[in-house]
Amino acid sequence: MRTILRNFINVLRRFKMASFLNIVGLTVAFTAFLVIMMQVEYEHNFDRCYPDYDRIFRVQHHKDVDDPYAAILPIPFMEAVTTSSPHIKAGTLITALAAQFNGKMYFTVEKDGKKNGFIEQFSACTPEILQVFNPTLLEGDDNCLQDPEKALIPQSIANRLFGNEPAVGQQLHMNEKVYMREDIKTFTVGGVYRDFPSNSQMYNAIYVKINKSLENNWGSQGFIGYVLLDSPDSKEIVEETFNKTFDYASHDFPETSRLKLLPVADTYYVKGLQEGIFKEGNPETVRLLILIAFLVIIIAGINFTNFSTSLAPLRIKSINTQKVLGSTTGSLRRGLITEAVGISILAFMLSLLLLFFLNRMNILSFVEADTNPLNHFYLLVIMGVIALLLGLAAGAYPACYMTSFQPALVLKGSFGLSASGRKLRTVLIGFQYIVSIGLIIGASFIQIQNKYMRSFDRGFNEDQIAVVTLNQNIYKNAKDVYVDKLKSYSGIADVAFSNQKFGLQDVYSTSSTYYNGKEINTPWITVSPNFLRVMDIPVIDGRDFTESDGRDSVLTFIYNSTTQKTFQLEAGHALDKFWKGEARIAGFVNDLKLTSLRQSGTPVSFIVDPGETMSVSFIRLNAGTNMAEAIGHIRQSLAEIDPTYPLDINFYDTMLDNLYHKEQYLKKMITLFSLLAIVLSIVGVFGLVVFETQYRRKEIGVRKVFGATVGEILNMFNKSYLRIVAICIVIAVPFAYYGVHKWLESFSDKTPIYWWVFALAFVIVAAITMLTVTFQNWKAANENPVNSVKSE
Repeated sequence: MRTILRNFINVLRRFKMASFLNIVGLTVAFTAFLVIMMQVEYEHNFDRCYPDYDRIFRVQHHKDVDDPYAAILPIPFMEAVTTSSPHIKAGTLITALAAQFNGKMYFTVEKDGKKNGFIEQFSACTPEILQVFNPTLLEGDDNCLQDPEKALIPQSIANRLFGNEPAVGQQLHMNEKVYMREDIKTFTVGGVYRDFPSNSQMYNAIYVKINKSLENNWGSQGFIGYVLLDSPDSKEIVEETFNKTFDYASHDFPETSRLKLLPVADTYYVKGLQEGIFKEGNPETVRLLILIAFLVIIIAGINFTNFSTSLAPLRIKSINTQKVLGSTTGSLRRGLITEAVGISILAFMLSLLLLFFLNRMNILSFVEADTNPLNHFYLLVIMGVIALLLGLAAGAYPACYMTSFQPALVLKGSFGLSASGRKLRTVLIGFQYIVSIGLIIGASFIQIQNKYMRSFDRGFNEDQIAVVTLNQNIYKNAKDVYVDKLKSYSGIADVAFSNQKFGLQDVYSTSSTYYNGKEINTPWITVSPNFLRVMDIPVIDGRDFTESDGRDSVLTFIYNSTTQKTFQLEAGHALDKFWKGEARIAGFVNDLKLTSLRQSGTPVSFIVDPGETMSVSFIRLNAGTNMAEAIGHIRQSLAEIDPTYPLDINFYDTMLDNLYHKEQYLKKMITLFSLLAIVLSIVGVFGLVVFETQYRRKEIGVRKVFGATVGEILNMFNKSYLRIVAICIVIAVPFAYYGVHKWLESFSDKTPIYWWVFALAFVIVAAITMLTVTFQNWKAANENPVNSVKSE
């Protein structure tokens, strides 16, 4: 053991550069593997945090096969489901938390005689939420939601509102009406629950009891339902029983209506069901991350093997001497393998230190998962086993290789240039090139698509727009004062209002109107009369909104051009029917892109309705305005109206980035690991070049004796590696093209697949390879040929 340790230290000392590169490569690879698998674990465990997650199902009412609103239910329907079978142990309803459902509410808390304002997520629910999801209660009791004036709050909000003081008994004074609980002005905290993890569909919201008056309202469809079954196997029985016994026709539901129960652990990966309300993941992304994680480990193993093999010319005579002195082949191989395992374990320990450092410096903040290694014990055990196996596997081939030759052959110095050995090393380095090229191409197109999405012409001017969300009281009682104060600053051109975050969400409220007997179902956005002008949306037919619209009890609509053509609408004509009353068409605008590019183009209708609350204000700033001054003026103006209101000012481009959060996350992950693959490939090339250089020293010397220049020798080495790169690009391109094409299919509008990206990947890999080969061979090419020939 002492001999093995001594040899291990000698190897590190003698071959400093190669040892350093190899240990760094392994350390970075192990760190990357851990980070990726932490994210994979995060995705895999989505909605598995509830004690009985395997028995919890989301209730879905499918009116047809592809009903996008299947998960949005009326209260009586959920009541009918809950009482339909003895297999259902409990059922709960929760308001859908999205922008159009007014999830965030403004309230104040009194402390030491001072009022402090807060805006937090509220959700009305039934008391059975505690039975179904069974969160850990830290204060209060599980009956608190039976009282309509009590609130159940998460630990994070309790700490933010009350610090270290007990939260139960504290009061929340509402400054606006809570959706589905408009009758309550003050809630008393009845309980505190431990926060749900971020990989959960459950929001860490303030939960209050649903208004009892809505229990028989079939028209109020703004809820999500969950049931707790006695067993996961009861799902089909419950579905079949309900679908056979429930009278869909009596509630004007179509004949195709069916109840379906979706396991809560599967909801994260279901597409097409109200994106924007539910958190949604992509299983293809998870599979891609797993593939990258293991490719990184495989590349690291290949590098390790090449590194160990590259030292053979310098170690073979020492090994042969040990044979002569009595060491057996088995003992020599065990020693060499132990050295490899030692390097691998050392790299694993360094990867843990690197991970702690990255966490401390907050460098991994873009990763959604918890990246503290102390919270992933089983993953660390798996990584340790992989490090051990990698050391064994990567050390076995060089160990067998270096101990398999007879002394006479060793003295000739030609054993390392066998055709089979060269082919194996070429295949190994070729695999690294293929992976690197594929990742470079993938990362490039992700970057291009992200840039394309950010610069896509959406049909309105989003530059110089600040977005401020007001509460109901400020809008109803001080809207004009708010506008006048803002416009008193010369840098603010105008202020418009909407009931939704226009262009910043994937889901909008929808409603039907009728024209010539045809139903027109579109997302509809209530706006102020000047909204289209502030957002720079031109009216192409008919007229724009005016201040008098809606004041004569006739509501006014403006549609997009596709809707106009589809239903042959005409400006100035009245609509046949609209649920809010008489309505007419004022005009039409060009088609707009209101959602992310993940969604297909949708029709849209704008309506002016003076009676509607439009709490989202869009502030158009003049070009050249000092942003800091403008923000200061907005803050001061609102503080003069309501000093306790917690103002949040966002600019449109920043909010648009949030719409593409998943794409930004994927871009960072793939780009990071593409760079890592390139670094590991450099290490691999370095190891292989070291190997080739050591074995071909005599050839280099002979060539120099016969007049070869340094440039010709370097060109000879570079040609062989560029040939490998060229073959690898031919192999990698079809796979990369297919992967990019499949990924781009998830976008309704996408960038073309440019040929030059593939060429760029070749140039990058070829240039890095040439630099590495030239750097390593420069010394050998400039060496005195007499010395190299003599040493051989």
